[in-house]
Amino acid sequence: AGLGSWTEGYPCGGDDALEAWQKSPSVREALHVPADSNFFSGDNGEGFEYVQTEKDLRPFYKQVVGAASLRVLVYVGDSDPSVNMFDAERWTSGLGFKETEPWRPWTMDGGERMGGHVTRYEGDFDFLTIRGAGHMVPEYKPWAAKVAISSWLDASDWP
Repeated sequence: AGLGSWTEGYPCGGDDALEAWQKSPSVREALHVPADSNFFSGDNGEGFEYVQTEKDLRPFYKQVVGAASLRVLVYVGDSDPSVNMFDAERWTSGLGFKETEPWRPWTMDGGERMGGHVTRYEGDFDFLTIRGAGHMVPEYKPWAAKVAISSWLDASDWP
């Protein structure tokens, strides 16, 4: 069966399509998952009420970025299921700093090898994504992580 058979009738695939895919005997066999095992989604949000237990760090970041001698880099893998890139970008832009360079691609070689995207803000504050990286960026994309961190430490422009 093609991909279309898994998503038919489900908007954008969704959790129902994922569940149907996970229950497929051919999928279980290909993934070496025992036929009698059970999958479940631990991230469906049902009954989840967020209670903030830690201090809000936005005032701290505003203070740090406002200090002329400090540079700040917030980076995230764009395939991180734990720290969603869009939420991280929304948080970063929500700090209210003036954007000095809009969202643009950066490369690992100054030309063709895509590294991710960067947005620059006043006060030497950058938001950077690493293309194709999960939560542990250096583990998933070591070369891109090296180029990104080296560029930042050298205070170089993003290639």
